[in-house]
This record gives sequence, C-alpha cells and structure tokens, in this order.
Amino acid sequence: MTDQICRSVRLRILQGGFDGGDFLTEQAIADELGASTLCVHEALARLAGDGWVEIIPYRGARVIEWTREDSHEIFELRALLEAYAARRAAVRIRATQLARLRTVVDQELTLVQRPEPPHDVLSDLNLEFHQTILAAAGSRRLQRSLETVLHGATSARSTYGLTRSVMENALDEHARIVDALANGDGERAGDLMQVHILSVARGQPEQPT
Repeated sequence: MTDQICRSVRLRILQGGFDGGDFLTEQAIADELGASTLCVHEALARLAGDGWVEIIPYRGARVIEWTREDSHEIFELRALLEAYAARRAAVRIRATQLARLRTVVDQELTLVQRPEPPHDVLSDLNLEFHQTILAAAGSRRLQRSLETVLHGATSARSTYGLTRSVMENALDEHARIVDALANGDGERAGDLMQVHILSVARGQPEQPT
C-alpha cells in the first residue's frame, strides 16, 4: 500500500495535480486512496527522502518547487558531468553492466510503443540507464557530484511529458551510447551522451510540471 501511495502522489505531482508549495494532508490522501494514515505517513517520508516533498516541522509535507530554470540548470550540469562519466565508463564497464544496459533499452523501446506509455516506469528505467553508466565510470567523486542531479525526483521531473517522437529519439541515442561503450570508444560515448542530454532538454514541454 505504501508503494501504491508513493506512485499515486508522484504521478499527481508530475501531472500538476499537486503544485509546488502545496501541503499534502495525510487524512485527505488516506481517505481518497482507502489507506491508513500510517501508510500515508510512511509514503510521504519516503517521498521526502526521494526529493519529491519536504517535511516542514509542525506543518507536514510540502511539494518541492520545480521551475523551468531548475530544469535548464540540471540538464547543463548533466551534459558536462555525464559526458565525462561515459568516457570513463567506456574503458571500465563490465559485461554484466553492458548486458543490463541493453535490457533496459529493450524494455524502454517496448514501453514507448504503447498507446499511452507509462511515464513513471520509463522514468525509472531512464534513471537506471544513467546510473548504471555512472557506476561503470568508477569514480566516487563523480558519483557524489551527480547524486543530486540524477536523483529519482529530479530525473522524473526533467523527462516527464516528452512527446513520443522525442522519447523515441532519446531511446535511439541510448542504444548508440551502449554500442559506443561496448566498443570501448570513450570519445564517441561522451559525445553521444552530451548530445543526448541536450536533445532531451530541447524536447521538454514549454510548461513543465
């Protein structure tokens, strides 16, 4: 039930049902979802840990603000740091990591062909794709630098609402990045990663959630 509440609240935030700055009432959410307030309390605590809400003492959980400027800054940082991560990963990545990346891309391609692609699942897979490459880069300093901008909430917010054509292009870029990594071509992997992140940034909707 806690997982279901987390998914429901995340989707509501992404769709604009809860705006940045809104306080979430545990009892109202519990009544709407047919859950206990204890489950809602646990879900909101988890969402706070994942960066979706912040817990304000004596007031409750408040949806974290998210602006267009925030989104641009996130993509600019990612383009710089993840390109470097891809270059490092090309000479360090393990066979198991490459296999997982190919599986993730296959799953993404399958989901994006649905009449209504499940954006929450696609966001999770996209996050796993980028985190796997970061892990393969093998740098604790780089990991710490990217922890915030590759956070679950940040990643989901920056990729939600993309059109099907933008998503399909992004997945084609994912596949080409994996090929470059498999070939040990760090320069190409880095260049492709930078192009990929900036192309997704250009594909964002004008009115982000």
